Amino acid sequence: MYQEMQGVTMAFTSGGLAEGTNANTFKTAATITYAIDGRIFAKSATDNLPFSSAHTTLGNSQVCLFGVHLDTAGAVTTTQAKIVSSTELASGAAVLEWPSAQAGKVMVGAIRIETSASATFTANSTDFSASGITATLYNTSSSPTRPLTS
Repeated sequence: MYQEMQGVTMAFTSGGLAEGTNANTFKTAATITYAIDGRIFAKSATDNLPFSSAHTTLGNSQVCLFGVHLDTAGAVTTTQAKIVSSTELASGAAVLEWPSAQAGKVMVGAIRIETSASATFTANSTDFSASGITATLYNTSSSPTRPLTS
């Protein structure tokens, strides 16, 4: 057991990922205690967090997951997984992959964004509560390995 835990990278507490107070942002509602390569850190609850730059815009009827990651300094970054068609996901023709694990970081949550047939989503420009946008926020202890099938 001890050898299996050496160098562990994971969150020990949920940050309570939620929509931020300001438009187009997200927040952690609770302190996150986490480990990266076996060293323990804590990140206080933080509001109005932006997405990292360089994410691809979701078109009409698309869905994807954005990973929320912390590093040893407590800096928050986001990564984007593959965009898939909402129709293909619903029919079982596609799965929704989680963002990949990042070296030197722990994934503490994910934001699932799905657009309607008449909406698009641009990170840092489109609010989670905008018309035609469905946002689902997940708290994670690390990067999940099994894709979502619906």
